[in-house]
Amino acid sequence: MNESGELKMILENKLITPVYQPIVALKNGEIFAYEALSRGPEGSPLHPPDALFALAEKEKCLWHLDYLCRSLAIKNVENILGSRKLFLNVDARILYDRNFHQGSTAKFLQQCNLNERDIVFEISEKTTVDDYKSFCAVLENYQCQNYKIAIDDVGAGYSGLNLLAQIAPQFIKLDIGLVKDIDKNHIRKSIVKALVGFAHSANIKIIAEGIERKEELNILIELGVDYGQGFFLGRPKPELLELEESIVCYIREVNREKENFRLNTLLNMTIGEIASKQTTFSSETMGHVILDYLRSMQEPLDVIIVDEGIPAGILNYNMFYQHLATKYGISLYSNRPIRLLMNNKPLIVDYETSIEETSQQVLNRQNGCTYDAIIVVKDSKYYGTVTIKKLLEVTTKLEINRARHANPLTGLPGNNVIEWTLAAYLEKFIPFAVIYIDIDNFKVYNDVYGFESGDTVLIATARLLHETLNKYTKKFFLGHIGGDDFIAFIPADEISEVCNMLIKNFDMESKNFYSAKHRMEKYIAAANRNGQIEKFPLMTVSLAVLRITGKDGLTSTILASKAAAVKKKCKAIHASTFIINDYGNMNLKLPQ
Repeated sequence: MNESGELKMILENKLITPVYQPIVALKNGEIFAYEALSRGPEGSPLHPPDALFALAEKEKCLWHLDYLCRSLAIKNVENILGSRKLFLNVDARILYDRNFHQGSTAKFLQQCNLNERDIVFEISEKTTVDDYKSFCAVLENYQCQNYKIAIDDVGAGYSGLNLLAQIAPQFIKLDIGLVKDIDKNHIRKSIVKALVGFAHSANIKIIAEGIERKEELNILIELGVDYGQGFFLGRPKPELLELEESIVCYIREVNREKENFRLNTLLNMTIGEIASKQTTFSSETMGHVILDYLRSMQEPLDVIIVDEGIPAGILNYNMFYQHLATKYGISLYSNRPIRLLMNNKPLIVDYETSIEETSQQVLNRQNGCTYDAIIVVKDSKYYGTVTIKKLLEVTTKLEINRARHANPLTGLPGNNVIEWTLAAYLEKFIPFAVIYIDIDNFKVYNDVYGFESGDTVLIATARLLHETLNKYTKKFFLGHIGGDDFIAFIPADEISEVCNMLIKNFDMESKNFYSAKHRMEKYIAAANRNGQIEKFPLMTVSLAVLRITGKDGLTSTILASKAAAVKKKCKAIHASTFIINDYGNMNLKLPQ
């Protein structure tokens, strides 16, 4: 039998086997949908779908084959699809077919207890579309019937982004050529990153096809791709199979790591990183122009006034409307320059200002300006704007994250945040100092006075360290490693003054935790490790300081190892002390 005869036999006897490949949510590993694929008879030259559909087109029976594949794919998932969606491949040319327009799919769906919302028509970008206007009209008709549209093979076809711009689908599927070895190819990664940004800004979900290795999956999760499909996640099968539990766990673990990294970034984020661009106006702009601008916006924003690149003021939109609402307000301000109403002393902060510092400046503003947007400058030029709503969202996330990773006793950042902060310091490298702070003879105090008194010492030490650091430098980080060990990062040129003041304050305050007898005797008599009574000095503090002047080869493990050697030297001195060692470029001149 020749191929034409075999195709006729396949159509007459419905010898098509539907198989289903899972489409997986890359945020939590849950199956979002299944793509229905079709196979010809096993062992036949028409078993592969490409050969099958190519012959059907040649024999002018593409519609009949397409309908058969669709109807079998739908029939086989009757009552078992649940809340998941079904992706059906449709050749773009079929959409013009008169039979397709007659609602055959909708009727069949009703018979199978499914509805249009469960179906996504998947159209290949590889198909040339000559008449966009007609094509888009057809698709719009189906979208109005609650069908969803996915553009397949994005990045591999002839139509490029034109098809996306014209159709506005609900989903786009990245071609396997973009996904394959994306972990090894910077250009592919950049293209996918750009497509993800475009898709999300256009409210389109993005699906990556052809995931075959976990390294590819890792990058796609990192880039924010919504859904994934491929042999690594699940092969096409005649049944609707669930995802292997190990795959689900792996996806969730990668997302946890991504979230930790994101929250780490948040902890070290500057105000400039959350600023957004918006239209600005000169101080001579007329009021009616501003009014038209505000009316055109779905959600009104404060109006930013910029003259020759330099922020000149801000106009709170509520205040503007209040002026217009007064008697003769419209006629009075419509044809006058906006400088007459603007606040010429807005809050202007530099791009590199921390979010926490910016929040403090917002709170210190006069009451009438509390809710005005924040203007961000870079190199003294207008860069962008941060609304109070955006600032609150970020600071709330920051505080929740801090609480999750804080030491429960002192409230200071714990080891996770310490690791993240060190990584951030090294990434945007400028010379800095790490101070490892260890309370000497704390164990003896804890044993004699009890754990509750010991906790009081640790809380007081955390407060003392924070207050001292805050007094001498605004750019510092303080964390609690655990027990009586703390860590601080400070600018490299302020070490000696800060360390001397830390020692002075600790020595002065620590005496208050002892009884009058112990203060007078300057020691505690207690059992040592061998059970013998020994005289132990009162608490002192050792500051092991590493001045970091180069980051090559530096890791937290190496840092801890070098600090341990410095701390050992400090503890050999029976008094509060600090020792500074350098790591990195020894030729860099810094104050002692």
